[in-house]
Amino acid sequence: MAADDPVALLRQISLFAMIPEPELEALAPRLRRRSYRRGEVIMHRGDPAGAMHLLISGHVKIALPPTGGEEAETVLALLGAGACFGEIAALDGGPRSATITALQPCATYALLREDLLDFMRDHPEFALALLTTLARRLRMTNDWLEDAYVQDLDTRLARRLLDLADQHGRETPHGIEVTFPLTQADLAGMLGATRVRVNKLLSAYRRAHLLRLGKGAFTLLEPDALRERAGR
Repeated sequence: MAADDPVALLRQISLFAMIPEPELEALAPRLRRRSYRRGEVIMHRGDPAGAMHLLISGHVKIALPPTGGEEAETVLALLGAGACFGEIAALDGGPRSATITALQPCATYALLREDLLDFMRDHPEFALALLTTLARRLRMTNDWLEDAYVQDLDTRLARRLLDLADQHGRETPHGIEVTFPLTQADLAGMLGATRVRVNKLLSAYRRAHLLRLGKGAFTLLEPDALRERAGR
């Protein structure tokens, strides 16, 4: 992403694809650059409404904190450069609906709620694109939650690994490599399972030569075999 050029950054984000250049140049001064350390909470669930963020670099995790006897948080989404987050509270003025944490050093451009609403009023095509983004994310979250109640852990794990490969992977001679700062606890939070159970199943995948794990990365060695396990 063009981190030092807000207009170039906006051009690379699908939300702004239909916006003419002069209007992007008018919007750019309203963007406020912010930086976050690895592990830093960018916003807590329940925080008052504020800005929508455009992610310039790094990855973030959207999650619900554990409640009651739950072992881990529930991970709702993992986002990389070019994505937006915080838009729900920025739109309706209500409290933040989830906690968002930087998985590695991150930089964002923040667009304050008032500026976001003004821009939406003037650009209905942007408002439609934002609604489409929200609907797509909600559909994905619903699929994940449905899997957690209906599918066995093997199926859920295969599906999440394939999802991550589709969103963040690149083809290599050995398979699809995903460079992502994802811990086994994060993966367990995506699956609604304990870290111990996920670790055992990952070990089984490695023994079957379906998966190779590295530091901050993994490679799907046999994507077709994983698709069969995922029922896709």
